[in-house]
Amino acid sequence: MHGHFAPGARLEEKHLAERLGVSRTPVRIAMQSLAQEGLLVYNPHRGFQVRAFSRQDVIDAIDVRGRLEAFACELLAARGLGEALAEEVEKNLTETRELVAQPTYTVADVDRWAQLNESFHQLLLDGSGNALVVSLIAQMRTIPMASAGIIPTTTTNVGDVMAYVRDAVGMHALVFDAIRRRQPARAHSLMLEHIYQGRERILTQLETVRESSGEAGAWLRISDPQQPAQDTPAPRARRLRAVPGR
Repeated sequence: MHGHFAPGARLEEKHLAERLGVSRTPVRIAMQSLAQEGLLVYNPHRGFQVRAFSRQDVIDAIDVRGRLEAFACELLAARGLGEALAEEVEKNLTETRELVAQPTYTVADVDRWAQLNESFHQLLLDGSGNALVVSLIAQMRTIPMASAGIIPTTTTNVGDVMAYVRDAVGMHALVFDAIRRRQPARAHSLMLEHIYQGRERILTQLETVRESSGEAGAWLRISDPQQPAQDTPAPRARRLRAVPGR
């Protein structure tokens, strides 16, 4: 997911076992699991290889996630917000507004936004009461950049990312308002539009980096909501391979 192995790269049990400091058995089991999840491809003649995700794969996954999240918001608006959930969402919005209000930004702020964004979406999903929708959206995380918490950035475009965040937090507030007012159709359409805007931002960013790099592909830093934010503006080693134009 973070680009340590390039798309199409062949993964060998012995090499991975030595790199991870474990025996070959758990490595073999792990690769079989990753193949079932769609992150690796098994070839009888070449063994396990890293799956290459195309631009269309990303578009399709985000489109599916948008439909599911919109449905979840519709369900939540119909059933009504509980007081505890409403307080959690309000806290999330307040923290996001405070983040956006800062005079300057670093990559640590992008990390913090990734965490807040992931949390906002997950709160609404969990509140929908539909476990299947939550499970299906979790599967979307196996496709790079399809998750709400994955934000493609470079070390030079933090300002551009945070400019988008200003618009995104406004959409979050509108979605929350529709849910709180018990307006299922409005909540559905607003979340769908919000995810569509996010999809266009991701695709634009990928294209921008591809053009500026002058290469067939470009290495992108991603913000991972599962990792703590860093105080330094230096990029972490986690990188995601973009495969543009395929």
